[in-house]
Amino acid sequence: MDILDSKELKEYLLEDVDRIDVVLENAGFHDIQHLDGEVRCALPERNNRSSVSVKLNHNLSTAIYSKNYYGDLFGALGETLDMSFKETLVYVSSLFGLSNGKYVASENPLNDLLAFTSSNRNSDNSSNKQFDKEILNNFIPLPHETLFYEGISPDVCRLFNVCFDPEKSRIIFPHFDWENDDKVVGIKGRTTFDKEIIEDLNIPKYWNYIKGYKKTHNLYGFNLSRDNLEKSKMIILFEAEKSVLKQFTITKGEGYSVALGGHSISEEQVEFILKNTPGDCEVVLAFDKDVITDPDFGEEGFKEIANKFKPFRKVSYICDKYNVLGEKDSPIDKGIKLWNVLLDFRKEL
Repeated sequence: MDILDSKELKEYLLEDVDRIDVVLENAGFHDIQHLDGEVRCALPERNNRSSVSVKLNHNLSTAIYSKNYYGDLFGALGETLDMSFKETLVYVSSLFGLSNGKYVASENPLNDLLAFTSSNRNSDNSSNKQFDKEILNNFIPLPHETLFYEGISPDVCRLFNVCFDPEKSRIIFPHFDWENDDKVVGIKGRTTFDKEIIEDLNIPKYWNYIKGYKKTHNLYGFNLSRDNLEKSKMIILFEAEKSVLKQFTITKGEGYSVALGGHSISEEQVEFILKNTPGDCEVVLAFDKDVITDPDFGEEGFKEIANKFKPFRKVSYICDKYNVLGEKDSPIDKGIKLWNVLLDFRKEL
């Protein structure tokens, strides 16, 4: 694929700064903030939302302070994703279907909607743009078969309005607003292609169909969990949507879990949980095995999160004391029996 050179690609990104968000989000950066003349965000798998700075100048000058990196955006992406300069340009170009210096095809089937979203973005940085549920009519209202093989029931898929995008072969996870639970604020698409195809064709594993969606100002699944928290006396914080779907399957639709979209938690999410859960509701951190064993996160990372809730809530975490999870497993990936054991042996912070 012929691609734009770095100067042309930077000009393309600066034509609409929302495109920079798309690049950062698909590379795993999060907590993206637009400040005066720059974009700030956190590194993948890190919590400091100011550790990365992208200046909105012609060079897209970028700093990663924790890595002592100072260069441009493409160099920062290469540093983070372990890509060569050419691979980085191909990666960014593929996100927007760019070839021979022209826009060829979009990864996103909702172009008109996204143009509307961009031009009508709420000036309140704490709000997500809301859409009626009819927005999901762009997709097939059936889940992909792989979800069934992973132990997620069809009833739960229907409960969460899981859909499929046949054009891009993506499983669609709609995110409903944590307060106005009949409104869609985010649409996350996960590719069904295998790892080799993803790498060979530079296909993003995840795609955010609604530009500007701030996962840090929402909790996936809270719209359905809220009514069960009084009975459960706990709220489980998973990383990914599928873990929530599995927990709802295990509890026959009476789940009490949410997904953060990673293992960082924003001040807004902490405040929301404190205000919208019963006082005796325990917060359980159920992060993936690679986070549990990450020496840069570890128990100190869990304690840092727990301190945001204390002394108002009891906080615990899944620690996998007996090393039963795979390298990148969610604690609920091995089925109901093992999940119940891990939950029983959670460690209080």
